[in-house]
Order: sequence, then structure tokens, then C-alpha cells
Amino acid sequence: MHKPLKTYTVVLLSAMMLSQPLANSIYAAPTGASTAAVFTLDKLGSIALKNNVNVKLIDMDILEQPSGNILIYTLSYSNSSTNSVAYVDYFSRVTTTGGTVIQGKPVTRDVTKKNIPPQSSQIVTYYVNIGESTKLNGTKVTLLKWDFSSQDYQKKLGVFSIPASYSVVVPQGQSKKLTLDNLQVDIKAESMQRLKRNGKVYMRVGVSYTNLGKKVLSNSTYIAYLRSAGGSVFELKQEDASSSFNVQSQEKKTIYYLTEVPSYMKTEHMILQFAQEDEALKIMLPVKSFKLPSVTTSDFAVANYAVKKISIKNNTVETQLKSASVYSENDFAKWNLQFRLKNLGNKPVTLPAYELTVKAAEGLSIPVDSKALANIILKPLEEKIVSLSADVPLTLNQGTLKLEWTEPAVDDKVVFPTALYNIPYALEYNNLMGQEYMVENRYGKFMVKLGSYQRLPWDDGDQIVTNISIRNTGLTSVQLPSLKAIVKAGMSDLSSTAQIVTTNSQTSLAPNETKEIFVIAKVPYSYSFNQLKIVLQDTSGDEVTKFLSMYSNSLNNVIHTIAAGESHHMNSLGKKAEVRERRTTTYNSNKSNLIYTELEMISEEPRQSKQAQLVAYYKTPDNQFFNAMVSQSTTPTSPNGKKLVAIWSKLPQGVDTSQLVLYIGEGVADGKLTDLGGTSTGFINSVKLALTPKAVISQNNLISVDLFPYNLSVANAVGYITEERDTLDIAVNYSLSEQEDFEAGAYEHKLVLELIDPYGQSMEKTLVMGTDLPMGKNKSYTTSFNSNLYNKLRGGSFRINLYDEFQGHRVLLGSQSYPITYKTSELRKPNGSGSTGN
Repeated sequence: MHKPLKTYTVVLLSAMMLSQPLANSIYAAPTGASTAAVFTLDKLGSIALKNNVNVKLIDMDILEQPSGNILIYTLSYSNSSTNSVAYVDYFSRVTTTGGTVIQGKPVTRDVTKKNIPPQSSQIVTYYVNIGESTKLNGTKVTLLKWDFSSQDYQKKLGVFSIPASYSVVVPQGQSKKLTLDNLQVDIKAESMQRLKRNGKVYMRVGVSYTNLGKKVLSNSTYIAYLRSAGGSVFELKQEDASSSFNVQSQEKKTIYYLTEVPSYMKTEHMILQFAQEDEALKIMLPVKSFKLPSVTTSDFAVANYAVKKISIKNNTVETQLKSASVYSENDFAKWNLQFRLKNLGNKPVTLPAYELTVKAAEGLSIPVDSKALANIILKPLEEKIVSLSADVPLTLNQGTLKLEWTEPAVDDKVVFPTALYNIPYALEYNNLMGQEYMVENRYGKFMVKLGSYQRLPWDDGDQIVTNISIRNTGLTSVQLPSLKAIVKAGMSDLSSTAQIVTTNSQTSLAPNETKEIFVIAKVPYSYSFNQLKIVLQDTSGDEVTKFLSMYSNSLNNVIHTIAAGESHHMNSLGKKAEVRERRTTTYNSNKSNLIYTELEMISEEPRQSKQAQLVAYYKTPDNQFFNAMVSQSTTPTSPNGKKLVAIWSKLPQGVDTSQLVLYIGEGVADGKLTDLGGTSTGFINSVKLALTPKAVISQNNLISVDLFPYNLSVANAVGYITEERDTLDIAVNYSLSEQEDFEAGAYEHKLVLELIDPYGQSMEKTLVMGTDLPMGKNKSYTTSFNSNLYNKLRGGSFRINLYDEFQGHRVLLGSQSYPITYKTSELRKPNGSGSTGN
């Protein structure tokens, strides 16, 4: 608040260090300035007190106060004699322009000065209360001594008369050398700005201090005031009142002061005045006044991407808006801002709880999510990167926004921005597939790449999978945080379905080392979008902060095609394998067809390992997808070991299975690759295999029946009819072998033996390889079929059909006819080594 000067309180404005009063009034004009004559007090000469003892008037000033304006004047005493001179013999009086005569009294700091030692000089400052008088022009300072031979016991020694041309104010553009804390300091009023904030008007005064001494200048009990040409006085407060300033030896530093003023106040011919309280006298004493430069109107916003130094508890912190980007979503512009902070001091710094807002040209203030700034501690020379975000209505001008940092208000402190940054307008960068982009955050510097984007079916919807690689470009190893994904596709937020998947547990990145992650989210299959935004957030601490952000509006659903007969190499660490189609065929039935594919998986790991759990879909040319079941062994595989993977799906009869393509990927769950036999919640690294479907050709004999990995060879078979019995006994001589190069999951194929008797009747037996049909060569299998028609049968032949049955669907593998032998009742039934079924 602006306030006329009614009361005074001591305020620590660490802008100055004045342990002594003013030295000689010497003004230093700027280079090239006019050299027009200015009256100075040294032109008044000196007054002799006695032989070899003289006094000069070296400074005067007035400070207006409600209880009476205080005039100070400073006398410099010079004693060239060989004897000490007592002050008690001399005194001085001030005669105002109105004729009032007041005797001067020394200020408290000079009260103890009683004598002027021989061959020395001393400076003493006196004060008088001159009431409402405000002018020095025409004021007189009279020097007197006690003389008891005179009628009134006083003798006038001389008068210093202040001419009309004298001004106590340091001219504009010139500096004043003062002795502050025993240091020579050159002070200059550099600038004055008129600022508007939240409907209020502030004046911002810049004052430079050049420390000409040999030690640091710090700590001050001086108060600054702004005086208008109309006589209004406003107390100025240091812009960063939370910390004092230090001016190093030979350093020049500009300190800024602020005060609120009425919006209607004229700003021409304004004066900056410093004052100090004399605590013993309980009055304010003027120190020095400066004429201020013409006012300028400015928002003092930091230029685009420029560095801004701020002071926090005597430490300098370098701030910089490193990047700004925006994209639109619904009715808002979504801004992402990245800041760099560096502590240039020699002590740790805790950032204040800054309040951040985006300022629009239309006058609105939009809050900023500044959680990333909370409780940040910067060690000496430490640098950190923080990310901020704000949602700005699209109706506002996005090209003129500014970001304001403000400390919370404390007591009656003038709340003014610590810093104001221009926000350059830049649309969020479109991350092209396969291209690296630089990202800098609190963990380090990285090159990130959107390696691939895939959209594929999942259950009754779709899944989208993005592959992101993160490469450490720093010089030291980086410990990556625990990450969470925010996924937005078009206008839809898919974050609730998102999961981050890594194919290894690596969390530390050495210099130039790369880590790949996959971000998976679910989306309705009918939902179309052409923009995808992924934000990876650091969730390792108490607060969630952004690690990186990627945006793309050039999505290209790339699914690599493996040509028919070619191999696909899976490269996930610890699960490297070659995959190729072994065979694809179709099983038919009256209601549906079943597509069936066998894949060979050959381990490419140098150690025993568990292969990836596959997920698969069949796709038609018209983009119909059919979920596929996958059966594979759950046991570890040795180097170069082979596994057989069975994949199948039931299809409507109208689907042309000759045009199908098989999509396969590595299953994932709980942020990692699915354990073999586990349930997957998504899949990554998908490819499409071009298939070569082949129909199973039924053999016209059973000499070699292929039921991979088994091979059955029927050497012969014979049927027996026994007199007076209704049983047809069958004996089959066979050999059964298994190809042992492959391991497979549960064997779900069934061998169905169908018998067609001479009457055309069909009867079946389901045989289990290795159990009903033991493995080996020259084995025998027997079984029987009953029918009351067989009592009349005396010979003929029967046919055996062998089927491969899978999931209730069959294909005929082979068929062959064999003779029936009639036996009388006294003949014994032939013995067989196989089991007998009924």
C-alpha cells in the first residue's frame, strides 16, 4: 500500500551499509554528460573558529515528517594547531527562510565527540526541527562561540548562507560517493519503472551500488522513500526483502525497490531519498536524495529462454525457461513448461513456496501446477530441471502469455513477482517415428525415440503399443525412477488402462546406454484418432513429476511382415528365439472350421532359458480378427533347443482360411513379459506371419500316417468272425515312433480309429499315443466290435479310417481295407500283444 510519511519504523533494507554519515558531497557525472556548473557547498569557503582552526559546511538535507521536518547539516572541523579544541566552546544555529532561529544539536552518533585533537579533522552532523519549512534555499547556518565579555555572552564567528542555486538532490544520471560501513561506495539512481499488477500500480526503482572498498558490503538499517513532485512520500521496500544483498569488493550491483502508488499520481520529477532512524532521539534523519530518471512502463518480463538470476537468502539462483510447448485438448491449451534451476551460491538453498500463475493479455490469471517446485533443495552449484503445466482456455491469446513467480505474502510486504517470464508460443513438437529427441530432466540428459506404434486387437477391443527408447547422453550413470504412464489418444484419456512394460529389470543406465520400454493402453476398436500423447511420470517420491513427454500426430501402425517360409527372430533379452511356421491346416466340421498352425521355436540364447509366452490372432483380408489359443511347453529350453507351439482358432464356415495371416507377439503382464503358462494382459513386438495353409491329403493306405510329432505305420490288419458269436475281433500290427527333436505343450490331438464293417456300419475307437498304442516297432493292437448281424457273417472285408481329431474337428489321415477271416467255434481266438476294447 502507498502511505504518506506519518510514522517510521526501522526496516532492515539490506541495500546499504552506512556506519558513518556522509562524506564530502562529490557527484560523479556520467561519461558524456553535460558539465554545466552546479553550486556545491565547498564554494561557501570556511569560517575560522580561532587561529589554525576552521570549519566548513559539507552537507545539508531535509526529511519531511508529520511532527516537523528535520534538517540536518554536516560540519567538517579542521584543527591545524598543536592544542586540542573543545566543542563546548562553540555552537551553531540555523535560520530558516521564514526567520526562525534554532540551535543545532549533534545527532546521537556524534554526541560523544567532545574535542578536536591537534593536527586532525572531524565531521559532526547536527539536526534541527524546522517545522513546516521545506526549503534549504535562503537557509543560514551561523557559527558562534561563547564570549563572556559580550553583552549576550555570544560572539558570531561567521555565516554559511545557502544560495538559491543549491540543491541537496544528487542530479539525475550522477552518482554519489558515500562511506558505508567504512567502505567507499558509489551510489546511483539507475531507473524507475511504472508497473501494473492485479489492478494496482507500483513504482520500481533501480539503485546501483559500486563497492570501492576491499571487503564485502552487507547489512543496512537504512530506509528508502519515494517522494513525488507534489510532496507525497511512499516507503520503498526491497524487491526481494527475504534476503539481504552482498556487494563484493569492486563489484557493481543493482538493487530494486518497490512501492504501491495511486494510479492517478504524476510521475515526473520524482526523488529517491534514503533515511535512518536515530533511535535515541526517536526521529528519522535524512541521508541522501537522488533525482530519479524519467519513468518507463515495463512488465520487466524475462526475454524468451533468457537467464534470470534471483536471490534466495543471500544466494544467487539462476533460472531459465528452457522450453515451452502447447497442444489443444477440448477447450483448453495444454501448456508444458520446463525450467532449469542452478544454485550459484556456496550454501544449500531451499526454494520458497512460490505461487505460479500464467498471466494473459486479457487480464486473467491461470494457476500453474507447480508441485515439481515444492521443497526443492539446491546444493551449491547444483542444477535441476523441473516441469510445470497449465491449462489455459483456448479463448485467450496464447501468443502473449507470461509466467509469474511470486512469493507468498508475509505481513505487510509488497507482494510483487519474483520473476516474470515470456512464454514463447510453440506447438508441441511432433515426435516422428525413429527420430531421436533431446530430453533434460532432474535425472539427466537423454535422447528419446518413439521406435514404433502398433494397434492390434485385444479381446473385444484394441490395444495400442508404443515402443520408447531412452538413451543416457550424460557423462555419469543414471538411476531411472519408477515410472507411470499417462496416455491420451485424441480426446480420450486411456491412462486407467495403461501399463508400462520392460523386457528386463535394468534400472541404471551407464553413459550412452539405452533402455527400451513399452507403453500399452486399451481402446475401443471402433475409436479413431490421429494424435497420441504419452507422459511418463516419476512416481518414486512423494510427489508425481514428469520424466518425459512424447506427442505424435503422424501415427503409422507398422506391423512387420514375415514372408511365407521365412523366420522371425525375437530379440527380448533372455528370450531370444527363431520362430517359423511348420505347418498350417484346416479342420472342418458341419458347423465351423478350425484353423490350426504349428510353429517351431528355436532358442537363440547361450544358456538354458524360458521362451516367451506367445499371444496370437488370425486376420482375414477384410480386417476381421479371431482370437487364437496358444499351447506351448512351460519347461526351460536348452541352447538351440526346439519347442513346438500349437495355435488354433475356430472360424465360421464362410471364412476363407487360405487368405489368413497370423499375428503373433510376446505376452506381457504386470509390467514384464508373461511367465510361461501365465495369463497375459497384452502383447508386444508383434509381427504378422504369412501362412502357407495346406490341406491334409488322405492316404489310400495306412503304411505311413503322419500325426506330428508321431508317425504310425500299419503293416497289416485282420478281422476275425467266430462261429456263433456276434463279435468282430480286429488285430492290427503297427510301428509307432516319435520325433524327439521337439518339446511341446499338452498334446491335444486324438487318433480316432473308425471301422466300416461289411454291412456299412461305422464304429469308432479313440486312441492315445503311447498308452493305447505303445511306442515301438512290430506292435499289435486288438479291439472288438459287436453286432447281432455278425452271427451270419462268414467273410468279406472291413475298412479302417484313421482321423486326426483336434478340438472336436477332424481330418482324415488315411484309409485301407483289410480281410475278415471266419473261424469255427473249436478254433481258438488268436492272441495279440495289444489291449482289447469293447
